[in-house]
Amino acid sequence: MERTPDILEEVGKRKGNKILVGFAAETENLVANARKKMMEKNLDLMIANDVSKPGTGFGYDTNQIKLLYPTGEVKDFPLMFKEEVSERILDEVLKFRRK
Repeated sequence: MERTPDILEEVGKRKGNKILVGFAAETENLVANARKKMMEKNLDLMIANDVSKPGTGFGYDTNQIKLLYPTGEVKDFPLMFKEEVSERILDEVLKFRRK
């Protein structure tokens, strides 16, 4: 096996003034692990979800996320359908862009 390049990390090095959002599917230490990835990859926002929780993550129509900001703020979202999750993420990106 060969290690492949981390595409998100490479994009983070070259992002310029673009907003870069990442996703972290975790099973433990959700916020700490997501924050570490956020900093390592130079992200503006990180969407974190605990895929070990029932009804969330892969194979389900629903998800429950936490949105991490570079300021340290963490915004919790309730369990909702993934389409609604995507709409809420886009709303947050637009708010971030207006800053």
